[in-house]
Amino acid sequence: MIITLSGPAGQPLSLDLREQFGERVEIDCFHFIVPPIEFRLVRNGAQLQDWQAGSIEMYDLQHPASAKEWARNGHRLINDLKHRDDVMTCGVLSKELAIETTGLTFPITLLVWLRERTCRAKVSTDKGLPIL
Repeated sequence: MIITLSGPAGQPLSLDLREQFGERVEIDCFHFIVPPIEFRLVRNGAQLQDWQAGSIEMYDLQHPASAKEWARNGHRLINDLKHRDDVMTCGVLSKELAIETTGLTFPITLLVWLRERTCRAKVSTDKGLPIL
C-alpha cells in the first residue's frame, strides 16, 4: 500500500499512521516527489538517522528484526524499537515517527510504502466501514 503525504519544507511531517492503520503499522520505504534540502527520521525528537541530503531516490527502510543499526545505500539508521520477532525482515514502526526537513517553506511531497501485513484498518462504529 502506498500513501501520499505532503507539507512545507522546514516543518516536521508526521509519519505516525497508527490512527489509520493500527498500532503495529510499519513503513518499508519512502520516496520524495519534491525533496527537501535535507531530512532525517525522528521518533519523539530522537533521531533515527543523521541528516541526509534530499533526493528523489527511494529510501529502503527494511532490515532484519534483530538489527539495532543498519545501513542501506549509504543511509545509516538506528532501530530504536524491538517490534517484530516473527519476520526475517521488517520496516520501521510508524509509532511516533516523523520526518524533519530543512529548507524554506516550499512544499514537499512524500510517497510512503506501508508493510501490508502490518496494516489493520480501523472500523467505524457508526457505519461498520473501514476508515482508510
